Amino acid sequence: MSAMTAETPTQPGSLERMRDRAVSDYLAVSRNAHVYATTADYLAAEERAWERVQASIRRAQRVEDSALA
Repeated sequence: MSAMTAETPTQPGSLERMRDRAVSDYLAVSRNAHVYATTADYLAAEERAWERVQASIRRAQRVEDSALA
């Protein structure tokens, strides 16, 4: 589990920072496909990065939904 995944948002803006970091990481993987040893390594890294983006979006949605409840 990465530090980002384990972070508990307790301060205003922390969810946005987590999402921004996940997006930044995903874009870095995409821009640097050429540094991976194999295409499979790159695809695995891209999949992990994309899942972090999706997880940050789901986390923000859960917080928003609980605030509206």
